[in-house]
Amino acid sequence: MQKLTREEKIILGIQNNPGIRFRELMKMLGITNGILSYYITKLEKIGTVNVQRKSGVSRFFMPDLTDDELILTQYLRTSTPKKILLALLEGKKLTFKQITENIGMSPATTSFYLKKLVADKIVLTMDYSPKKYSICNEIQIANLISEYHPDLIENASVNLADIFSSY
Repeated sequence: MQKLTREEKIILGIQNNPGIRFRELMKMLGITNGILSYYITKLEKIGTVNVQRKSGVSRFFMPDLTDDELILTQYLRTSTPKKILLALLEGKKLTFKQITENIGMSPATTSFYLKKLVADKIVLTMDYSPKKYSICNEIQIANLISEYHPDLIENASVNLADIFSSY
């Protein structure tokens, strides 16, 4: 069996964990900051890896992900938005109060992330009384979760598991 080169390990790490941060990748691969910086720069220059730099945070992606998938994978790598999306996948249409109770976060935190998800057109608001929230593209989110976060499916309730098995 052939041993993987550092470049191949880095590419594989990013491929399996789209949106991974620099420090996470460094820790996962067990390599130093300087070595990872060198290879990331090299891979970015030749177009093998895409790097998104925002607010002092670098996230790494493969070039085959669409813009929508880039945004979604970032949310799926963050605890609270991931909880919100899973709750909405399971509950379909939920009120703000139901979401807050379901994810176990404060109303302020829930509101902060819900606003971001709505602004990015991942979550849709429906003008019922009271207002309800739902996911805009269940299939896309379910596909991303099943491809990059299969552990979430294993830990999901029966209803959520049924959603994934139907796509």
